[in-house]
Amino acid sequence: MAMTAPVRSVGTTSSSSNTIKTKISFVIGSKYNLKTVPKPKDKSVKIVSVPQHTLASTTFAGPPPSDERIKKERDIILATLEREGIQIKNKKNRETTTLVYGYHDPIITPNFLRRNEVAIVVDGNLS
Repeated sequence: MAMTAPVRSVGTTSSSSNTIKTKISFVIGSKYNLKTVPKPKDKSVKIVSVPQHTLASTTFAGPPPSDERIKKERDIILATLEREGIQIKNKKNRETTTLVYGYHDPIITPNFLRRNEVAIVVDGNLS
């Protein structure tokens, strides 16, 4: 399997402990399915199928983004969606709707060529 697959992280904030829990996932290519995907050696790693969804995203170059950069990019997306009248999913908890994608660029790739994305799940019923 190619090691250039996107890596997706989703941060959720616990209101009771005020801590952030991050889930990391790897996007598996369409040539695999749940039966043919390589099995993880670590039993704590789960293979799940993610339902189809629609994202609003922005792409930018640079090192893996800081929390501040993610917030800045998320706020730009949210403002654009609001201006255009597009509804986001899970509107009650915006933190859980923010996805961050990173890509496994070769180590020699300069930061200005590295690709990052911040995305928000939106209502896919656009007319």
